[in-house]
Amino acid sequence: QYENAKKTVKAMGLSMEVEYITDMQKVMEYGVMSVPALVVNEKVVSMGKVLKSSDVEKLLHKLGF
Repeated sequence: QYENAKKTVKAMGLSMEVEYITDMQKVMEYGVMSVPALVVNEKVVSMGKVLKSSDVEKLLHKLGF
């Protein structure tokens, strides 16, 4: 998921940081109950499934990117 998100952000020409978080304390702070999860601007937008690049792109468009 991390690689797909990173690749998609780059392909869309967005200047945003893509971070891979493994610290369970930080993961739990987001309220994530199943991984993998995708968080955009501190909001959990997906959890519990691996997203393809096209899925990440759709989510980012839906969020206005």
